[in-house]
Amino acid sequence: MVIDDTGTNDVHGPEMYSGEGWPEPVKMILQEVGIGDYAIDQLSSGTRDSILGEIDKMERVHSRKAKNKPKTKKILYGIKAPVSMLMLPMFNEYWSSSGGGGQPGWKFIHVVRDGRDIAFSGNISPVRKFYEFSAKTAGRGGGSSTEVKQMQLWNDWNADVSVWCKREAERNPNFEVLTIRLEDFVAPETRYSVVKEVADFVGSPVGECELCKVAEKGQRDLGSHSHTGLGVKARYGKWRKKVEGKPGMKEELEKEGDRGLSMFGYEPWFDFVESSKCSC
Repeated sequence: MVIDDTGTNDVHGPEMYSGEGWPEPVKMILQEVGIGDYAIDQLSSGTRDSILGEIDKMERVHSRKAKNKPKTKKILYGIKAPVSMLMLPMFNEYWSSSGGGGQPGWKFIHVVRDGRDIAFSGNISPVRKFYEFSAKTAGRGGGSSTEVKQMQLWNDWNADVSVWCKREAERNPNFEVLTIRLEDFVAPETRYSVVKEVADFVGSPVGECELCKVAEKGQRDLGSHSHTGLGVKARYGKWRKKVEGKPGMKEELEKEGDRGLSMFGYEPWFDFVESSKCSC
């Protein structure tokens, strides 16, 4: 992994747009198409060329950083940058062609968390930075609570990205996607399954016994922004306490998040990965 922020393990893309990073290209995309499921020819040529040029700057920096890092069999390096999921069609244009990134091909791990938890997240920067652009396309007013706005962005972005990924993976041999739920990573009965899925997906050379150690290792904060002091498990499903005695809030959140909650097996709940244990 290439990391800019050791606190959250994120990459902020400071190489792009004179230090502005991800917000600038994401705003450009939202202003022109407003959604996560789009074709690059829906963007103006100026926006396309500008973003591709900035991705190239980032790629050159990260490729250099990755030279001395341990390699997997299937990827050169990885980055964690949640809001960059709205740039997937642009990444695809860059990395799926032989002209960008040196060799064709790229992978995307779509990590999702229950949108009802996201609604009560202490990190409200997506709403502050991007809601006005997304809301224009969706035709929504500005009177909703912050919690509802967070749910709307979670629902729109993750559902759109999932649809785009599935369609692109079916037609493009140079693109692969893996979707995992953080709840399955946290739960003891499915944690090893998720670790093994990710390891296989990226071509990790680590053996099963080492993966067992990873799965059994104590969890810290998983890149939390708020550092509330709550244990990892206590933060997952926290929305239930937040809506106690507020049936209207629960109903509104689930109405606004219906598409994503259903798509990712949160409401109604369904198993997303099989339970398994390591044999070591």
